[in-house]
Amino acid sequence: MILNWKSKLLVISISQFFYRAGSRAIIPILPLIIKEIAKTNVSDTVYWSGWILSSPFIISFFTTPFWGSIGDRIGRNYTTFLAAFGFVLSQLGLSFSSTVALIFISFSFQEIFGGAYPSAISLTASFSPKEKSADSLSYLQFANALGNILGPLFGGLIADLFGYKYVFLTFSILVLIFSFPILFIKDDEKNYQRQKKSSLSKNFVQFINNKILIITGLILLSYTLSVTIIRPSFTLFISKQFAETKNLATISGLLFTMFGISSAVSNLLLPWIKKYISLKLILNSAFLIGGLIFVLIIFMKNLFSFGISLLIIGFCLGVILPIVYSIMSDNIEKELKAGLMGVGSSFQMIGNLLGPILSGFIVASFGLDFSFISAGLILFLGFLFFKFSSVQSEKSN
Repeated sequence: MILNWKSKLLVISISQFFYRAGSRAIIPILPLIIKEIAKTNVSDTVYWSGWILSSPFIISFFTTPFWGSIGDRIGRNYTTFLAAFGFVLSQLGLSFSSTVALIFISFSFQEIFGGAYPSAISLTASFSPKEKSADSLSYLQFANALGNILGPLFGGLIADLFGYKYVFLTFSILVLIFSFPILFIKDDEKNYQRQKKSSLSKNFVQFINNKILIITGLILLSYTLSVTIIRPSFTLFISKQFAETKNLATISGLLFTMFGISSAVSNLLLPWIKKYISLKLILNSAFLIGGLIFVLIIFMKNLFSFGISLLIIGFCLGVILPIVYSIMSDNIEKELKAGLMGVGSSFQMIGNLLGPILSGFIVASFGLDFSFISAGLILFLGFLFFKFSSVQSEKSN
């Protein structure tokens, strides 16, 4: 059966949604699982949660480039399916893990065949008509974002209704079922525009020699750290702050989902907001308000005010990435854009690696509240990087 490009895009988008939802479903329940099987205290629970959440990014740093080059030779459909299959094996391993060490190994294994999202982007770009390429990647990103938003909610609900292991079994089955059709998608090379490969080292030198790019990279790092540093301690903080909360996994997942939805809404509203407010003012306000609410959130005494605070933070943070990447793009020559933007996005990978790990050290040293305080202080630093730098962009004025 020959699929047209729209059908291929639908297949990949559905697979990507369940993959991303499954990878995020663990966030609200991981601390609870660690406490249950290892009888750890709060600081040790956050410490292990941080390392486990960081482990896939450590593995993908090495495997994604390797499998990307393999895909050019054997077909991107095969490597995209392999990436999803690695996730399935990881979820099966998690469902039978009885120690923290096994959880760590199983969770990190999900990126052993490369990242599913980079593979999906490459495959989608290869078969999409040139004039529809941007639309295709936009729809794929929407599926990815939707999985990010709903994953924690699904994870919490399934855990409270059936048990932790059924979260992993459910998503392993769903990802396997909806990723299998990818094997029948073929690259359409006549629509795939190969570009000259640039040297990673040359791109890196170009990047660090551009002050504006360095500043935007540091802003990306501060943004990512602020988001990831609260993940390992999020459920434990709710448990401590609101001790009488029932169905803790579900509530934590719902709150994380609200955070994601708010970010998505502000992202969608940004084109309208910037008609009335300059992007520089929007970015400065997002950092300041988001940072302030992160610090104040530890004083919230009920779930309603806590949830409202998360909605405000999510709305603020949702505008940061598109604005920063826009400034970065405006300050890169067209022929160097792909390579240098890739180097810039690596600041996000560093944040994804370091944020959860730092969370463990912060909680062990200062307590659960300081994961949120640290997130706020990091956003204030992002504001300072931007406010007192010479970053200029036609779009930001």
